[in-house]
Amino acid sequence: MRSGFLPVIFMGLIMSLSVSAHAESAVDWRGYRIHYTTLPSTAIPADVARQHDIVRASNRIMTNIAVRQDGRPVRVQVAGKSRNLLAQESDLEFREVLEQDAIYYLCSQIVSETDTIWFDITIKPAGESEAYHLAFTREYY
Repeated sequence: MRSGFLPVIFMGLIMSLSVSAHAESAVDWRGYRIHYTTLPSTAIPADVARQHDIVRASNRIMTNIAVRQDGRPVRVQVAGKSRNLLAQESDLEFREVLEQDAIYYLCSQIVSETDTIWFDITIKPAGESEAYHLAFTREYY
């Protein structure tokens, strides 16, 4: 597979991996479809992780946010925090990934190998005056 083709398939790969590892979820808000998922970084193939500067480790997870409107990718501002079972908070720093037919936002974070994480994420599409508040929980074993 050509390395230039790798980024084009990354979004689909993350979504398909998330279905088996942690079900990919989506919500509808004001005509936007917001897709979100988290998964262990070790579920990402090594060549894809290298292409996107993702650290693969048993104590790291990857959170992915993608927003679409009328089937097209939308640029957004994403910010958030996470909290674990010990009430330790972490700021989530998302980085934008632009591809030919996709825009998504990735955040890598360190977690205990067995933990429950609460996510609080704000997603504001470009041109919108209001943001969507996304809250969800994931358990890691």
